[in-house]
This record gives sequence, C-alpha cells and structure tokens, in this order.
Amino acid sequence: MQETNVPPSRFRWSALLWFLPAALVLLAVGIWAERPWWALALWVAIPMGFGVVIGVLGGRRTSAPGSAYGITSQGARSQGRLEVDVPVERVMRSLREAVEDLPRYTLVELSGVQAQLTARMNMKSWGERITLRFHPLEPTHTQIEAQCEPRLGTTMVDYGQGAKDLRTLLGAIEQHTARDKHVA
Repeated sequence: MQETNVPPSRFRWSALLWFLPAALVLLAVGIWAERPWWALALWVAIPMGFGVVIGVLGGRRTSAPGSAYGITSQGARSQGRLEVDVPVERVMRSLREAVEDLPRYTLVELSGVQAQLTARMNMKSWGERITLRFHPLEPTHTQIEAQCEPRLGTTMVDYGQGAKDLRTLLGAIEQHTARDKHVA
C-alpha cells in the first residue's frame, strides 16, 4: 500500500463567514415580518448549512495516488514539484519556451530564484496566479516547486482547474528540458 504525504483537511471558516450576514438578514426580516419560530430557524439554518458544506469542501485536501508531480490541492489552491537534471539557467529557458507554447499562460516575472505566471480565465475559474520556485540541488539538478492559487481570493473551489494547470505547465517544462538536454 502506497502512503501519501497529504496533510489533514482543515475547515475553511471564511466560507461560513460569507453566509453569516445572509443568515442575520433573514433572521431580521423574519422577526420584522413576525414569522413563526420554526420558519426563522429554517431561514437561518439554510445559509449556515451552505456555509458549513462549502467550508468542509473548501478545506478538503486531495491528492491523486501516483499522480505526476506530487500535486495536492486544498480547495482552490494546488501545489506540486518537479525535479529535472538541468541547471537553473536551462530551466528558465525551458520555462520561457513552454509558456510560448501554452497560450493560456503569461510569464509575469522571471528571476534565478522564482517565476510568476498568470493563467487566463476560463469556465472553471477566474484565472490563476502560479508561482514557481527554483531550488538548485546540485549544479546540474534543479527542483521546481509550484504553487497555484486563484486570482480571485474569495474562490473556495476551482473544480480541479489549479491542479490541471500545474500538470500542464510542469509537463511542458519537463518536455522542454528533456528536449533541450538532448539537443545540448
């Protein structure tokens, strides 16, 4: 049995805080309209229940067993890593080439330590901010640590789009570094 190193899930309190004002407004309207107590309880319980469900789902950590790049997700935030047998300078060149091949991504900033990218909006998300950190393990071996978070900070669930974006980007970088390695 393969053991995964996925931290435990956490409840997202921010989801509950979004539904609390709705519950309070419904309570005030119910009191003003002199509704029976059971109706008030139901009016308050429904938005609070939605907040609890979204808080649980938004804090759920997922990891596909044996998935490429060790990608894990919690709500709308994903992270993964890639190790390549090339120096950081070649990784940066491969990243530029990979971004040119992937029209959804835009390279915002690139340095010898990290890169900032954005992914455009689609039907599943309002777009993402992707951060890649480069860790030279040896002169010819680099580890890339990737994090993806939604551009819209209040996004609780991204329907797997962040993990898909990381798989696509890290796969393209791996492909370009392998091709660059064979050419050089």
